[in-house]
Amino acid sequence: MAACIRILSEYLPQSEVVFFRNFLALLLLLPLMYRQKISLKSSVWGLHLFRAFIGLSAMYLYFYALFHLPLADALLLNYTSPLFIAMFATIWLGETWTRSRKIAAITGLIGVALLFHPSSEIASTAGLIGLASGALAGLALTTVKKLSNTEPAIRIVIWFAMLASLISFIPMLFEFRWPDAEQWGWLVAMGIFGNIGHLALTRAYKQAPASQVSPLGYSGLIFAGLLGYLLWSEIPDLLGLLGTTAIVIAGILVARERSEPMPEPPGAVPAIDEQERI
Repeated sequence: MAACIRILSEYLPQSEVVFFRNFLALLLLLPLMYRQKISLKSSVWGLHLFRAFIGLSAMYLYFYALFHLPLADALLLNYTSPLFIAMFATIWLGETWTRSRKIAAITGLIGVALLFHPSSEIASTAGLIGLASGALAGLALTTVKKLSNTEPAIRIVIWFAMLASLISFIPMLFEFRWPDAEQWGWLVAMGIFGNIGHLALTRAYKQAPASQVSPLGYSGLIFAGLLGYLLWSEIPDLLGLLGTTAIVIAGILVARERSEPMPEPPGAVPAIDEQERI
């Protein structure tokens, strides 16, 4: 999906790509909503709106990074979100700042420092924006965790798709450019690959513990690196590879800890997988 977004960046405004990412997801969700007769009634609509605003902001920043950074670097910066989830969950949800989280935080910070060495492409405004996308994605997913105490997962997803489509439609109007046949193809491919990836990840988390699935999620960096090399001749440097390794290790440490069973509050419903990408 990230490669489709990068290709579209050469033809369409960012606001338009963001809108279609959300709108196509909504179109795929509507039949499911109709078949299952899902009610959108909620007592925490304010929290849904907050999640939509933060999640959409993270998406805009992430897409900006994809437009301006090497593919694997933009993806990696967004993949720092588990580190921020650990921090926000400690502050907001009252989770314990354990020894494992401390080690993960230090390891992740070292990784980020290695990525931002002075001679790298990532040491730029676009790099800082990409890192901010990871932070906001972490806050958005922490909000999902909070919502999951009272809301079914499918309602959370549909609320986000609707609100994000509505909000992103407004800026898109000011710079809309009608896509040609090839660009429509890439837009549809973006929607299909994004939803296939989400469904596959959701199925994986249902079939196996998060501690086993999470490391495989980072395989996306390998494919992004290969596509970046084949399509745009992007080659990472040694310090960048070391930083990538440190961030992946930190993310896996957080995921392994959070995969341990924890008591749920009374009346809680199943949560959306934390590895759901914005």
